[in-house]
Amino acid sequence: MEQARAAAEKMIAQLQVMIDQTGKTAGPVLRDVAAKAAELAAVAAENAGPVAHKAADVTEHVGDRLAARSKELAADLRKAAEAARTRNADEGSKPDDAPKA
Repeated sequence: MEQARAAAEKMIAQLQVMIDQTGKTAGPVLRDVAAKAAELAAVAAENAGPVAHKAADVTEHVGDRLAARSKELAADLRKAAEAARTRNADEGSKPDDAPKA
């Protein structure tokens, strides 16, 4: 029983040493990983700038075309509505040929 206890304590001590070493080396490794991630973000930001400008230019062009089409559609709808009102007014003012009972 004493031997098992001694072996378990030895393993626990070894695990504690491993944990302590990992804690000491993990900090610098994590800082290196964070530095690489920051570098990657910087490169992505530098490359995203021109792409964002191109997207903005395309969006402006498409927006202008959409606005022009929308104005044309609105004008066409207004003309159609006015024509329908005129037709309805003309039909309402015509004398009714059928005799009323």
